[in-house]
Amino acid sequence: MKKINVRNLLAGALILSSIGFAGCEDDTPDYNPLNLYKTYPLNELSAEAKIVRDYVKPDAVIAHRGSTFWAPEETEAAFRWARNMGADYLEIDLQRTSDGVLLALHDGNLRRTSNIESIFPGKEDYPVSVFTLTQLRKLDAGAWFNVAVPENARNSFIGQKICTLEEVLKISEGYRIKRDVSGEPVKDMTRLTDGGEWAGFYEFEIDPQDNGNRPGVYAETKEPYLFPKMEADLATFLSEEGWNVTDSPKTIPTTAGKVDVANTMGRFILQSFSRQSIVSLEKELPGVPKCMLLWEDESASYVRPSNSIESLAEFINFSVEYNCHIAGPSIEGKPNKYPDLTEPWMCEMYHRAGMIVHAYSFDTEDQLRKYNGDYFYGGVSRFEDANRSVQGNFEYDVNPNMFIDGGFTNLTDLSMKYQGRELVGTAQEVLNSLGY
Repeated sequence: MKKINVRNLLAGALILSSIGFAGCEDDTPDYNPLNLYKTYPLNELSAEAKIVRDYVKPDAVIAHRGSTFWAPEETEAAFRWARNMGADYLEIDLQRTSDGVLLALHDGNLRRTSNIESIFPGKEDYPVSVFTLTQLRKLDAGAWFNVAVPENARNSFIGQKICTLEEVLKISEGYRIKRDVSGEPVKDMTRLTDGGEWAGFYEFEIDPQDNGNRPGVYAETKEPYLFPKMEADLATFLSEEGWNVTDSPKTIPTTAGKVDVANTMGRFILQSFSRQSIVSLEKELPGVPKCMLLWEDESASYVRPSNSIESLAEFINFSVEYNCHIAGPSIEGKPNKYPDLTEPWMCEMYHRAGMIVHAYSFDTEDQLRKYNGDYFYGGVSRFEDANRSVQGNFEYDVNPNMFIDGGFTNLTDLSMKYQGRELVGTAQEVLNSLGY
């Protein structure tokens, strides 16, 4: 594997920050691109915030939408698979129905991941916020996957439903949706609308295929203008469910030797790209771990396109001000081809502020090795050798602060294998064991 030329990498990343000085030679500061990022002023998390940061499990494997590769994303099938596979966290995107139910859905509408065109023709591009939960239960949220990812298609994915936040928490706790003899979800008729009709909720039962893993939940709030006061609703709901660690959290039974994140103070992590939502989350859920997500965009919510030290520092200082304990930058590479906001000098800055780094999204072993720094160490992973040493001559202080502390992945099985964690079977075998 070709080694990284760090001098060129840093010089390229910093060139835009130097342009402003190019035409005024006498006033040009004596900047060294290899050292400026180390000295640029940054705020640092408080001692109290660092205690909350340390609730988070080291080297977290975060199941992005459950999985987008092995099962229909953000459905019961994806979340049960991620739980049994051994993910530390189930990652979800929070949205809210017109009748106030929090649910897991990524897109701004239902066109891509459901059959809404045939069930509600003419409403394909409507946001989820205009539908009730009962209406959404009419949709098939699984059949589309068999067309989009034919190599992993399964007939049992047909008929999967959009998940509520409540269902995701229950799956983490070892439950599943109860089904009748024909395989249909059993309606909970104790939960009715004001008009006396079924409100869209299903009954739960202990999952007979549960293998004892208890992952936490890592939830992203969407644009606040779509869901006013959603953060307050979330705080109330988590307290009611015993998942708010600052408000009489319940004990969730765990099994020795299994994933037990759900029974820790780090059981629920908040994340958002929206600065407005982060401010609201800190108000409504102080003392709960938070992640400020990064994206390259010309918006006040995101890192500016220059990715300059100045813009990154401003982003970090905002995050520290509102007690974001985690930086969530994107990584480059296929299949997503995201911008690289997890370069070594950037990670060094996140860490200098006291934050940990959870990058997104890992789909290949090469990505895992790159962002865990293996190529600075002759290809040796720290999971293979905790005492690995730098292999190469770099004009750079290679150190652990240059690399990630955990990552979002669509292939929990791949990340676990990379970390050398015990696997209970292949991805396909785990799906088989769950009845899919």
